[in-house]
Amino acid sequence: MLGTRTILGLAVDEFGVVVAEVGVRSGRPEVRRVGQHLFEEKLGADNGKALGQTLRQFLRTNHFSPKDAVVGIPTKWVVAREIMAPPANADAVAGMLGIQAERTFSLNSGELIFDYCGRTSTSASSKVMLLAARRQMIDQIRELAGAAGLHVQAVTVSSLALGKASSSDPLKQRYGVYARPNYCELWSQLNGTPRSIRHLAMPSVNGTPDARAQSLAAAIQQEIMISSAQDQSPPYEVAVYDGSSLGEGAIDRLSEQLGSRVTMTDGSVALASAGLRLAERLDPSSTVAAAAVAMTAVAAEKPCVDFLNPRIGRRKASPQKRAMTWVIIAGVVCLGLIGIAIADWQSKRADIALYTEQLELIADDVAVARELKERLSYASSWTSQDPRFLECLLQLTLAFPESPRVWASSLALSETSEGSLIGRALDEQSFYEVLNNIKGNAAFSDVKMMYLRDAGGSSREKAFAVTFKFQGAK
Repeated sequence: MLGTRTILGLAVDEFGVVVAEVGVRSGRPEVRRVGQHLFEEKLGADNGKALGQTLRQFLRTNHFSPKDAVVGIPTKWVVAREIMAPPANADAVAGMLGIQAERTFSLNSGELIFDYCGRTSTSASSKVMLLAARRQMIDQIRELAGAAGLHVQAVTVSSLALGKASSSDPLKQRYGVYARPNYCELWSQLNGTPRSIRHLAMPSVNGTPDARAQSLAAAIQQEIMISSAQDQSPPYEVAVYDGSSLGEGAIDRLSEQLGSRVTMTDGSVALASAGLRLAERLDPSSTVAAAAVAMTAVAAEKPCVDFLNPRIGRRKASPQKRAMTWVIIAGVVCLGLIGIAIADWQSKRADIALYTEQLELIADDVAVARELKERLSYASSWTSQDPRFLECLLQLTLAFPESPRVWASSLALSETSEGSLIGRALDEQSFYEVLNNIKGNAAFSDVKMMYLRDAGGSSREKAFAVTFKFQGAK
């Protein structure tokens, strides 16, 4: 995609499309034209073609000329997991991650498209982010773009495209927020590699800038608390990309809400530092994600995630002649191996008969030994002690306050000291108090919140789940 000189970036969600036309001028990408097209109805499984035709008319009316496009989709349409990739070359890593993806995600693997982002190594294990998107949704994007007269080169995630250009210091953990009228997307990255992405619904709160800033600040604070590395200390750096008209002074309002522990920056400045420039009298504030998506096509590196050309499950085409040659070689090798196996089997038949006779002679002794082992194992269960589990229970108990506003309903601890805690709270503040106490206890590591949600029904309680690894009191 390095040879592409002019291209469209489309940031798509169910409500509409934001568009940016990006070209290369004097070796630097330049946003030449921007626009936003709202759908008359939400994008669904049966209206992609019809909405694509309206998009085609919008592009024609607003003089968008390129036919090649890169599409960015919202984080709401993908599922992500941070996992450990083994040391291996790129093809081997993709194969192993494909097997792990089928086990990680609950849907039928045939219904999903997998890809991953992150740097891998042939000499050491490395953390990568594994992502899955529904195949039906990607096909729907292709149908939408096809009806609009566009040729889609890649389908990536809009927030990851923004994050790729958000850090001048890749060794630092950074956070990003892409604000839209009805939702926001949050992500974190470390050493230039994405670590987490998250979709958060953002209903309008009285419609005032201060109310929106307060709601968004709470979401940012929660994301930092959940995903921050234990060796990272304040101030945390957050880049804000305003695609929802937060209003003038949004950065200042967020900074005031979050305090000195968080440093807020304007994400559009980061895009400019990455080499993006704007044509004269052009304000792409609401289309910043589309500009970042388009930049992935004119940059030297490919998008970090591409569901149209995924690295997992990729099939390599081979010339027919070369394929036939390998088939012949494989057949000859198989015939040779079969001959060796038959000869070896015949030579060992006598050994098998001898070993069978010996097993029959010692069968009674084996039965007596097995019975004795079972008795000893049963007796040892009455005398063995393992205070490690009791110590874990003590440390968790100390994390809960005396006031009955939060409580645990289930605790599981494996032999490898990996545990999970499930419970309920009367409010979110009580839960985060317990979560912070567990994170602050040196006896625990890898403390992560799995979920925090309404308990359901008429109850106002919050249900939560936390995972951890118990290292022992120090």
